[in-house]
Amino acid sequence: MMQDLFFGLAGGLGLFLFGFSLMGKGFQYLAGDKISCLLTRTSNPLMAMGTGFLMTLTLQGAGAATVLLISLFGSGLVRLKQGICILLGINLGATVLVYLTSVQLGKYAFLAIGLGFLLFSCRKKRYTHYFGCTVLGFGLLFIGLNILTTAMQPLVEHLFARGILTQQAISPLYGYLLGFLFTALLQNNLATIGVLQAFVRQVAISGQESPFLHLTAVLPFILGTGLGICVTATLASVKDNILTKRAVWAHWLIIGTTTLGFLLLKGPLSQVVNGTTLWLWRSAGAAKEFIFSVPAGPLPTGARLLSKEIAMAHTIYNLLMVVIWLPLAGSFSSFLTERITGSWRNQEEKTTDGEYLNERFFATPGIALRVAAKEILRTGEIAIDMLYFAKIAFFKGQSSAIKDIGKKEDHVDALHAKVTLYLSTLLSKQNILTANQSRYLTGLIHVVNDVERIADHAEHIGEFAQAKLEEKLPFSQLAMDELALLYEKVLDICKKALVALEADDPLLAKQVLEREMVIDNIQKEMRQNHINRLNQGRCWPGSGIVYLELIANLERVADHAANIGEVVLEGKEELI
Repeated sequence: MMQDLFFGLAGGLGLFLFGFSLMGKGFQYLAGDKISCLLTRTSNPLMAMGTGFLMTLTLQGAGAATVLLISLFGSGLVRLKQGICILLGINLGATVLVYLTSVQLGKYAFLAIGLGFLLFSCRKKRYTHYFGCTVLGFGLLFIGLNILTTAMQPLVEHLFARGILTQQAISPLYGYLLGFLFTALLQNNLATIGVLQAFVRQVAISGQESPFLHLTAVLPFILGTGLGICVTATLASVKDNILTKRAVWAHWLIIGTTTLGFLLLKGPLSQVVNGTTLWLWRSAGAAKEFIFSVPAGPLPTGARLLSKEIAMAHTIYNLLMVVIWLPLAGSFSSFLTERITGSWRNQEEKTTDGEYLNERFFATPGIALRVAAKEILRTGEIAIDMLYFAKIAFFKGQSSAIKDIGKKEDHVDALHAKVTLYLSTLLSKQNILTANQSRYLTGLIHVVNDVERIADHAEHIGEFAQAKLEEKLPFSQLAMDELALLYEKVLDICKKALVALEADDPLLAKQVLEREMVIDNIQKEMRQNHINRLNQGRCWPGSGIVYLELIANLERVADHAANIGEVVLEGKEELI
């Protein structure tokens, strides 16, 4: 009995989770960059909640979506108030997946597997391939549920033989803790609920009356599975920053207080769930009879009714949780911010490790590319700082600025290596990248190289400033004014290139390319002016070498800024 039970549970649960994994893989490709785009609009609580809802559907699991949310906190992409709203949406999205586990497809699951495999085999048409992946996962999900139900037979027979299932149901607190422990162990509340439904179906198949066929007996277990996901969030937050700690506390407090509150009110909640389930069934039957002239059929009973009630209970308590906590998201986030304190390191104390980069985002390429772009922008800001320091060193003769340039150059080199490795690793997983994502990833690799080269040129300018300072090279006021004009235009084009990259703005990118042409004309005019000064004997030879090298480096910086603009503009020419 134990061998059949263990093998059946292992195989059934494996197929069940693998089915969800395949569905998630297909949904992620079909969704593309929609989730990462929605993350930019999470300032609105309802939009943030909707983003969490779609994250759960895309990743096919509240646990996976929760880990992703914790990673977003760790990378600083969402604030606590936004994260609380996303969390509520994640829990609400899980209700849709729970409904899937309550459906009994029977032999149609095999049809879904056959059709899904045929579509999955069409690798040349990627959308068809990933749609087939979704359908195949859908079929495997229900095959896994059927295996779980069959595997439960010896266990149910043993429990009936000992009279355990015919006696009074277990205490609510024990059922709550049992659901919590199962979910904490499996790291997946959908798997726990799937096992519960398989167990209930096998109890119903036995034909014997049992208190476990009533919602009041299994409701505490369902509530406990909600709290079990908090363990997943806690494990994902280990060694993360203070924002993730606050997010984890928010997770425990919101779900813990809500589920324990409903545990105390399990009787009224069970009545509401039962009434709502039967009302919806009658309404659907009446609509089917009115529209299609098909008899409504009898009301569900036994395990069939209980499966629907389990899904309905999950929906109702998550809806009530949204109603209670969504209006309180702002004040609750302020409360946690005041109570859970920590200190951020200063910019100089930060390590060269990527601030935004996180390998957990590889499962969602759109977000992985977004955080890579964020890290490139941060690197670009450091490179622009180097240009500012080089300008101060050259025009004002401050030697301390030259030392700062060297420190920042090491930082940029380290970040360049981190980002390149991150993008290369993501590129190696190209089977989960869309064509647009692959092009964007390649563009980001070029951009981070351009940013690193800008930093190199800033370092060279710092060296020219040091030579000017040590050798006391003279420069005419006219030459300094010309260099100051060119320098300002180069700084401006670099900032505009980064803004265009951040906003993905093709119009701004086109302006960058136009300004680069202006800079080319200015540097040509400056070279001619320098030749004229040389012919008139008004230029010191040593100063002239530094002058020309400085112009050349500034012109190359502008070229790299234009390269960034071209990456932003690629494929968007029709928009301008």
